Amino acid sequence: MNKINYNARLLFILGTACILSCKKQNNKPEDCYANEVTYRTLLNAQATIKKSPDNNFFIIEQGTIDTKLNPCNLQDDFKIDSLQVIVTGNVKRTERFGFGPCCIEDFVISSIRRQ
Repeated sequence: MNKINYNARLLFILGTACILSCKKQNNKPEDCYANEVTYRTLLNAQATIKKSPDNNFFIIEQGTIDTKLNPCNLQDDFKIDSLQVIVTGNVKRTERFGFGPCCIEDFVISSIRRQ
């Protein structure tokens, strides 16, 4: 085997190993809040996007009074105050300690659309 063929094979093997060992970046909805337990699911729920004074966005389910959903994957085109939406996703069991907000639940959106 000549030196050129050997180097070409070695380069091919190293390149293939590098490509196969690279981790694909995955943006699946289930990746956010992965360590929290889902305790309820919304299915095509009517809701409203609300902007807080500190420029965070929450989702308020229709028919609730003081519970806010904290979406981890709200797309920028839905970050509009008072936007009416239909949303499906998983509400996570959210541990709160101390005197922080009592009524904010972490939420993973699986689908969202405007009403």
